[in-house]
Amino acid sequence: MVKNLKGSPITLSIGDGANDVSMILESHVGIGIKGKEGRQASRNSDYAVPKFKHLKKLLLAHGHLYYVRIAHLVQYFFYKNLCFILPQFLYQFFCGFSQQPLYDAAYLTMYNICFTSLPILAYSLLEQHINIDTLTSDPRLYMKISGNAMLQLGPFLYWTFLAAFEGTVFFFGTYFLFQTTSLDENGKVYGNWTFGTIIFTILVFTVTLKLALDTRFWTWINHLVIWGSLAFYVFFSFFWGGIIWPFLKQQRMYFVFAQMLSSVSVWLTIILLIFVSLSPEMLRIVLRSVRRRSTRNPNLELPMLLSYKHIDSGYR
Repeated sequence: MVKNLKGSPITLSIGDGANDVSMILESHVGIGIKGKEGRQASRNSDYAVPKFKHLKKLLLAHGHLYYVRIAHLVQYFFYKNLCFILPQFLYQFFCGFSQQPLYDAAYLTMYNICFTSLPILAYSLLEQHINIDTLTSDPRLYMKISGNAMLQLGPFLYWTFLAAFEGTVFFFGTYFLFQTTSLDENGKVYGNWTFGTIIFTILVFTVTLKLALDTRFWTWINHLVIWGSLAFYVFFSFFWGGIIWPFLKQQRMYFVFAQMLSSVSVWLTIILLIFVSLSPEMLRIVLRSVRRRSTRNPNLELPMLLSYKHIDSGYR
């Protein structure tokens, strides 16, 4: 079999009849064509198309787009959770390793479920970093993602470095803010839960805006889930901290969020740290734009991503 050759190539088989079923099942990816010989091939395949001419769009457009979407989703999940847990890890060095949580339990529960889930879901379903017509007209673009290019060590290290950098900025930027004796006009000193809430607010806004910077195909759904998730976080924080809940033994978050936002220093810190955290990504976008304008072949270089393979000309 071809898939047992040296290098372990990924195999794809195409068939339209019952005699092709074993071949379709044996290959890594099987495509069945609904033809006059029945539907046995399409029923046993991974993908089914009505006509042979649809293979071009299936492979060059949908195959390319879904690989990029899934690869970005995997990397983004590692990124946003490292950003989430790193400040908690650093906090243990400043609380005597007492296992004191940095975030409130409600924030711990809802971070992945509500605050950051819908934007990446919409991205992984709708993103089109390259126009479909461009993908089908230039097969060389498919070669840029060959060999699992977006899930190699280089892209993984970049996402890890970015998450470590941002998590460090979240924690120590807020920590230096708290070196001030008083952050409020009435002389009151903020406590542990305010400290954690400031970090968590910067975290939610940064990872969501990072995905907004990566999004190139904006629809009303993307706008709804990205800006709606941020608005929901703010609404939930006011709601969660604005009521004395009878089923809770401790009201540790009562009025924390509202009191936090009453300080000008906190507002400036949140805005500044979000900007500093996203500065490497914004710098990369600027450099990529400059490179794209200076290239001799703009049609080929237009859809460059971080982990794309570079192709000067021809096929490799």
